[in-house]
Amino acid sequence: MTDSNTLRAQLMAADPMQRVMALHALELASAAQNAKLAGEVEKFAARGIPFYAPHDANYQAWVGRVLAYWEKLQESGAPATH
Repeated sequence: MTDSNTLRAQLMAADPMQRVMALHALELASAAQNAKLAGEVEKFAARGIPFYAPHDANYQAWVGRVLAYWEKLQESGAPATH
């Protein structure tokens, strides 16, 4: 089961596959949601992962946005992914 801390660690990991898996987990969790939230997540994820710069404010804002979507999905009852 993935929680916000695990997701954040994956998004900040130097290994690019960890970041891909984290974004994919967000997409999977949104698939079971209402069309509006799922559509927002789909558009967001379609832009892909920005250039990895963990100390850059823009990258940190992107991570924050992923986590915000994740929290919304968890609050609305989306099944957590592994």
